[in-house]
Amino acid sequence: MSPISDIRTARCRRSRRVLFVGNPTRRSDVSQWAMVRQWVVLQGLEPIRSFGDDVLCVIVTEDVLDGRCSSAESLVVRQARDNAVPCISVHDTTTIWHTTARVRARMSLSNGTPREGA
Repeated sequence: MSPISDIRTARCRRSRRVLFVGNPTRRSDVSQWAMVRQWVVLQGLEPIRSFGDDVLCVIVTEDVLDGRCSSAESLVVRQARDNAVPCISVHDTTTIWHTTARVRARMSLSNGTPREGA
């Protein structure tokens, strides 16, 4: 892993905020979207809907990844990428797990008890 030299990127890696972008319409997207949002909350992370300076990662629908989205959604994804915030498909649970691992581990250490599923 390369060292983080940009303070904005370093701040994002400590954040508990997970940005959700898109409006799931496919049946598989809707159920996966709900499941991932619920998991985020259960892990003590904070799901949000607007981009800020301290976002850990961005979870997006397949339509957003494919560019079939509104100009506002496209702008948010571009801002996230410009700030080195990972944009992850709602179906890529392995990457979501790995991207949030350090924050979840740090939170469980500060609480003194391991989180379920962490």
